[in-house]
Amino acid sequence: AAGAGGRVMTATDALQEALAALRTGPLAGRTRFYEPLGPLTTYRVGGTAAALVVVDDGEQLDRLAAIVSTVGVPTLVVGRGSNLLVADAGFPGVAVVLGDGFAAVTVEDTRVRAGGAAKLPVVARATVQHGLTGFEWAVGVPGSIGGAVRMNAGGHGAAGAGRPVAFHHSGSADHLHG
Repeated sequence: AAGAGGRVMTATDALQEALAALRTGPLAGRTRFYEPLGPLTTYRVGGTAAALVVVDDGEQLDRLAAIVSTVGVPTLVVGRGSNLLVADAGFPGVAVVLGDGFAAVTVEDTRVRAGGAAKLPVVARATVQHGLTGFEWAVGVPGSIGGAVRMNAGGHGAAGAGRPVAFHHSGSADHLHG
């Protein structure tokens, strides 16, 4: 990636530029530096991320995507951590967590809308409470909707493939995968 003045940046340069933008920009209050990732995983092990950013809305996600895509820094989207192992050496990039703003679940008639951070068991219970079937398998899966879509989560002989009628993601998501 090219940095200021069009010079070619090393991975270290890119990371330092991204960290500087996160320290001083509009996401400064949402960013923690050299944050342990282990507590965010099921196994509770692993090193730190150079930066951990919690975003609560599409605008914050877009701002973060602009920073990481401009300098080409590695990114890691952290969901519920049930399918994530982090090396003891840590992650030399920006880890992203979708906050509560992405956790909403609504059910209208037979249409279910769930944000990427919505917990699968919460969505499964909401569908059952509205008399819907087909998503019961997710009640025991410790992941999120975002992770389920990304990895085709499944359990108890069923899977998410073929279930969603449609999903929407921010164009920013294209820049936030490692």
